[in-house]
Amino acid sequence: MTAWWRLNSALLISRLVSGTCRLFRYPGTSLPGVIALKICPDAVSLMAPAYDRVIAITGTNGKTTTANLLAHFLRAAGYSVAHNSLGANMLPGVATALFRDRRLRGQSSSRIALLEVDEGSVGKVFAAARPDLVVVTNYFRDQLDRYWELERTTALLREAVARLPRVSLVLNADDPLVAAIGQGQAQDARYFGVLKDIQGSGSENSKKIEAVHGADPEIGSAGPMDGEPAAIAGLVNACETREGRFCQHCGTALTYNYFHFGQLGDYYCSNCGFRRPALDYAAWGLSESELLGMSITVQGRSGSGEALSASKPSAGHRSAISIRQWSASAAAPRQLKLNAPLRGFYNVYNILAATAVAVEMGVGDPVIQSAVQTYKPATGRMQEYTIGGRHCILALIKNPVGANEVLKTLIQTAGSKALVIAINDLAADGRDVSWLWDADFACLAHPDISKIICAGLRAADFAVCLKYAGVPLERIELVPERAASLRRLIAQPADKLYVLATYTNLFDYAKLLGHRGGGTEQNAH
Repeated sequence: MTAWWRLNSALLISRLVSGTCRLFRYPGTSLPGVIALKICPDAVSLMAPAYDRVIAITGTNGKTTTANLLAHFLRAAGYSVAHNSLGANMLPGVATALFRDRRLRGQSSSRIALLEVDEGSVGKVFAAARPDLVVVTNYFRDQLDRYWELERTTALLREAVARLPRVSLVLNADDPLVAAIGQGQAQDARYFGVLKDIQGSGSENSKKIEAVHGADPEIGSAGPMDGEPAAIAGLVNACETREGRFCQHCGTALTYNYFHFGQLGDYYCSNCGFRRPALDYAAWGLSESELLGMSITVQGRSGSGEALSASKPSAGHRSAISIRQWSASAAAPRQLKLNAPLRGFYNVYNILAATAVAVEMGVGDPVIQSAVQTYKPATGRMQEYTIGGRHCILALIKNPVGANEVLKTLIQTAGSKALVIAINDLAADGRDVSWLWDADFACLAHPDISKIICAGLRAADFAVCLKYAGVPLERIELVPERAASLRRLIAQPADKLYVLATYTNLFDYAKLLGHRGGGTEQNAH
C-alpha cells in the first residue's frame, strides 16, 4: 500500500473514531491519532509539509496557555490555525489535531500548524512535524517517573533541535536551562524575559508583598534577591524551588541580580561568563486586580532588529536592568500595553512568549491588544465558576514550582478561602508524588485558609504532607471522592472556593463545577 493510500485510510479511521468519541461524549483528543498511527505510522511527517509554518511550543509549565494565547492572536489576525488546543501534546494528540484539519481530498484546511509538545516527546514530534519555529517556556522538575531529572529533558530538546534543518527559536532568557539551548546553535534565537521592576509600587500585589518583606529597591517586588535572609522571605516567597541554579557550561553556582520565581531571573556565572542573554522582548509594569485581571507592558525589538540591551556586561558580571535603563537603550522601540483576563505572575511569561511570536510573525499591535482582552483560558488554568453566588476557581497543579505560583496567587487574594486539593498518581499525573514535599504548602497555614479538603487517590498522603507543613489539623479534612469533596467544599462558609487538581482529576472537577454552577462558567482568570 502506498503512503498516499495509508494516509487516507488513516484519515478515514480517525474521522470514524472522532465521531464515535463525540457520540459518547468522550474528549477524543488522542484516541483517533493512536489508532490512525497504527495504520500510517508516518502520518504526521506526511501531513506537516502542507503547512506554511509549523510552530512547536514546549517546556514544563505554561505550554497550554502560551499556545492557546498565540492561536487566539493568529486567528484574530486572520490566520487559519491547526492546533491541539486541549493539551494532548504527545505524537497521537498532534496527529489527531492534524487529521481534524485535513480535508478528505488531502489538503489541509489551515496554513499554520501550532503544536503544543510534551517535553518528553520532543524527539518523536519534532522529527515528524519538523517545526520551523520552536518556543520554549521553562524547565522545572516534573513527573520524575517519566522524565527523570532536568538534565535528561534538556538533553532531549537539544538533540531534537539539532536535528532540525532550519529552525528559529523563541526562548525564555530568564531560565538558564532554556537560555543555554540557544547558545552554540546555528539557528536564529529570540529571547524574552521579565524586568526587575515588574510591579509598580502602587499595585495591589506589590503592596501585599512589600508588607511581607519590605520595599527594598534592590529586592524588587517580584521576588527576593539571591541570599536574602529566610526571615524576610515571608509566606509569599518562602521555600522557592530553584533547580537550575548551576551554569550549564562549567557547573558553577549562578549568581543572581534578582529572581522572579524558581530559577527564573537575571543571572550570571562568575567563572565562565555565561549570563542571561540580552532581551528581544521584555515585560514590566504589572498590575493585578481581582475584577479586571492583569495589565502589563511588553516592549519589543527596535526597528533595527537588534536585541534591546540596557548595559554592556563587565567581565564576569551583568548589571540588573531597570525600566528606565531599558527604555533609554532602544531606538524607537515598539511598546504594547496589554490587559488580559488572567491572574498569577506566571502568566506574565505566557503572555510575553505568545506576544513575542505574534510580533515575529507580523501580527499588528492593535490586533494583539484587542485579542488578549477576549482570551478564555483552557480547562483548569485558573478558570472561574460561580456557585451559589460565590466564586470557585479551578487550577491545575503538577509540580513544585507550578503549585507554588498558584498558591501565591491564592494567598494574595483577599477574603477567607476553602480549598479542595485533589492528588492522583495515575500515569498522566506522574506515579511519583514526592514533589508534594517540595512545594510550599506551609503557606496554607495562613489564617485566611479556613478548610483544606484532601481528595483523590493520594488524599491521605497529601493530608500527612499538610500536617508536617504546619497546617492546623482542625483545618484538614479527608474526602477522597470527587463529588463528595465538592459538596463538602460548597458547604464551607468561606468567601471564595478553590479546587486545585492534578491532570486526571481536572476534567472531572470541571464537569462537576459546570453542573453545580447551572452550566454557567466564567473565565475571568
